[in-house]
Amino acid sequence: MRIGILCAIPEELRHFSPSSLSMARLGGRDYFQGKHGSHELTLVESGIGKVNSAVASTMLIHHFSCELLIFSGVAGGLDPSLQIGDLVIAEELWQHDYGTIIDQELLAHRAGTLPIGLPKENPPFRLDKELKVKIQQAHPDAYFGRILSGDTFLNCKETRQQLFEKFQAQAIEMEGAAIAQVAEQFGVRCMIVRSLSDLSGEESMEDFPTFLKEAAARSYRVVNAILEVL
Repeated sequence: MRIGILCAIPEELRHFSPSSLSMARLGGRDYFQGKHGSHELTLVESGIGKVNSAVASTMLIHHFSCELLIFSGVAGGLDPSLQIGDLVIAEELWQHDYGTIIDQELLAHRAGTLPIGLPKENPPFRLDKELKVKIQQAHPDAYFGRILSGDTFLNCKETRQQLFEKFQAQAIEMEGAAIAQVAEQFGVRCMIVRSLSDLSGEESMEDFPTFLKEAAARSYRVVNAILEVL
C-alpha cells in the first residue's frame, strides 16, 4: 500500500527518521520516500495549519499516489477527563472555525458546504470502519474521540470549556479535519493520531514545549504499530 504520513512540525516528523530516505522537493516542502515492510511510504512536514496540511495532502494523493493518509503528532486537550500524554485517535473531525456567525455566535457547518443559515445536514468527517478495526488490532487500548481543527493555538481555559461544551470533543489541533476533507474529495482514507502535549488552557504555552517531544514520540509509536497490521 502507498501511505502518506504527515506531521506539522519537525519535532513530530523526526521520529520517522526521514533523513535516511530519498527526497523530492515540491511546493516548498520536502517529501521523503521509503519502505515499511510491504508499504511504500511518503513522509512530509506539512507545516502548521489547515491550508498547509491540505496542500501537502493533495500532493501526497495526486503526485505520490498515496492510498491512505496518516497524521502523527500532538494536540491540545479539551475533555477535562484527559491528561497530558493521553492519546486520541480521531473517530470524528470538525473544523470548528468554519460556519456562519449569527447573533455573535459561530454556528459550525461541515467544511465545504455553503455556510449560510442553520446547517441542514451536518455530519463530521468520520474514520473508516475497517481502519478502526485495524487500529484496534495494533493498539487494543486505543481511545477514539472527536477532534476539532482550526487555525488558532488555544491558550484560554474559558474558550476550552466553551468548545468542549459545544462539541463534546476530546482534543483540538490545526490540521486533521482539513486532511480528512481532502482525503474524502479524492476518495482515499485517512487517520489522525494525536497525543496531548497540553490542555489548551492558560499553561499551554509553557506545557507545549515541555511535553512536545514525549507526546510526539508516543504518537509515532502508535502509528508505527498500526503500520505493522495494515
